[in-house]
Amino acid sequence: MGMAASQARFLGLTARKTNVEYEGQQINQQRTTLANQSANYYNQLLGMSVPVPPSVADYTKTVYSFNDGALTNTITSLMAEGNGNYRVSYLSSWTDDFAIASGGCTSIVNASNNAYYVGADKLKELGETFELAQVAHKIEGKGSGYRLDANMTYTDENGNKVQLVEATYDRIVSVIGKEPQLSDYTTQGLVINYKNTQCYSGVSGTTNVGIGHMEHNLCRLIWGDGSRASVTSSSGVTVTNTTLTDGRTDVISLTNSGWETNKSDATSLQLKERLETIYPDTYQKLVDLYVDTILYLNKNKSNVSGMDIKQDYYTLSSEDYNTSEITPTKLFSRWENFWNEVSNLSPENIYNEAHEEWQQKYDEYVGCYLNAADYTDKYYLTTEFFYDGEDEYLSSLSSEQLAQLYDMEKHYQRLLNETYGEPDNGWYVRYVENTTSGEYEPIFYNGNDMANGIADENGNIRSNVRTYKVGNQKKQEEVKNVEAKLEQDSTGRYISLTLYDNDGNPCTYALTTETVTDQAKYDDAMNQYEYNKYLYDQAIQEINAKIEITQAEDKNLELRLKQLDTEQNAIQTEMDAVEKVIEKNTESTFKTFG
Repeated sequence: MGMAASQARFLGLTARKTNVEYEGQQINQQRTTLANQSANYYNQLLGMSVPVPPSVADYTKTVYSFNDGALTNTITSLMAEGNGNYRVSYLSSWTDDFAIASGGCTSIVNASNNAYYVGADKLKELGETFELAQVAHKIEGKGSGYRLDANMTYTDENGNKVQLVEATYDRIVSVIGKEPQLSDYTTQGLVINYKNTQCYSGVSGTTNVGIGHMEHNLCRLIWGDGSRASVTSSSGVTVTNTTLTDGRTDVISLTNSGWETNKSDATSLQLKERLETIYPDTYQKLVDLYVDTILYLNKNKSNVSGMDIKQDYYTLSSEDYNTSEITPTKLFSRWENFWNEVSNLSPENIYNEAHEEWQQKYDEYVGCYLNAADYTDKYYLTTEFFYDGEDEYLSSLSSEQLAQLYDMEKHYQRLLNETYGEPDNGWYVRYVENTTSGEYEPIFYNGNDMANGIADENGNIRSNVRTYKVGNQKKQEEVKNVEAKLEQDSTGRYISLTLYDNDGNPCTYALTTETVTDQAKYDDAMNQYEYNKYLYDQAIQEINAKIEITQAEDKNLELRLKQLDTEQNAIQTEMDAVEKVIEKNTESTFKTFG
């Protein structure tokens, strides 16, 4: 090889060696970068939280409960107040066997002639009266079982039509008499009016003339209405009113013929009637005073100046009396005491007693019906049901069963309204036989669903119509923050609970202890753990995959680096050989020219 060629070869090898060294440096940088990436991946692995499965113990607690009849009560909160006193909240649970629940949908309801049908079954409006009639039962053994028509009329056993009317207040009063009023029993106003008359003011002093005026004053309250022929005192003396020689019997006074034809005024008659009928004991005192006055005047008529006792106006069953007791002074004193007593009569007790007796009579008529002819016969009405339709179930029921069903339908109606709201078009019901039990069960329909349903040309409502039925339903109600006492055993477990009613009376219940796991929450936590574990495993796999890729790339770079080392060694060997050739050529050249 010539000198120039060797040098050119050497330069080429030097360039190749430089490229190999440069490429090796690049590979080392890439491997350093890959190492950093691997370190980051491993750091990510170290920084990840490993999911921990939930523990059942974290979702398990001790629950205290007690039973109160059909109620199961679970304590939800206990707050101690000291001395065994607590504030307790508890949840009451029970099963409502007659709750209203959804019964699914029916596909077709037929509407025809303002009625709805499911197949051939006509829907009945819930709570309607089954085309029912009342039944009248007449008391006092005058008949029973007569069916009333719409006009409250029935035909009795004699074929006579009997019209009944309600026992109103006015109709009852027409039979038993008017209701007593307190004003009917007071005497004060009548006494005041009576004292303003001349016959009263004429009585003064204890003279015989005064006693004569007293007789005239009292006789208005004895003979005034002509209803009496005689009066008898408590001592047994009778004064008989006789007929005058001219046939007159309306004797007013027995002391002066000039007053014989006078009529008693209305005040006298009203006072006489009230005393005689309402206060008979007081009226008897008046009679006693009047008879004793007649006895005195009869024996002392010659001493009564200006007065003439007419013997033929009356007869006396006895003319004897105690002259020491019947004197003008004592008669006048008795007269004053009598009017004081009449003026101070208290009517409340008598009125209350009379009104109570009247009320008892009145109450017998309340709620009854009366014979419209004279209101005297009382009738008690009961409601007996008659079903005249075609429904097989309703036709099979007795009157009593229909009445019970009617009440039950009203109950169902209230439940439906409370649960689902009151529809403008009401509720409907169809009774369907349960093929398993053989019992008929009600199926309810919302009138709005049918009224607003989409119907075809034949009236078939083809949009789904919801139905409702009676079923069991769990219900709960929480009682909050009530006063209670609790008793514990030696382990600290509560064994009894004492609650108090509205009157403060205690009631003690035995407590049942139960360990309860909230399975739903535990399952949710386990599902969350499984999800987190899935994410964790997926992240591990992704990082490991990245690490494997990085390691593979580093392996490739390592192999390439080894190849470059081999190539560099080969270049270096070749360069050494070329360098020897150049040295040999140089030495040979210097020898030639040397």
